[in-house]
Amino acid sequence: MLFPNIPTKTLGGNVFWETLDYKKGWKLQRNIFSEHYRILDPKQIRQAWGYNESEIRESFRTFTEGNNYNNNW
Repeated sequence: MLFPNIPTKTLGGNVFWETLDYKKGWKLQRNIFSEHYRILDPKQIRQAWGYNESEIRESFRTFTEGNNYNNNW
């Protein structure tokens, strides 16, 4: 289950996060301690998070294919 998200600026996850996938500037990451997942947009803003890997990967595909996010930065 993905949790409600408030888009939050991050530092990009260089310390406590493992980047599992990277596409078009988007990152899919897993926290090395809590093992939850998050999706960061190219501006390092969290767009989704949760504990279910298959759901977060599906959301990552949706974001990177441009079907669910305004790419007009």
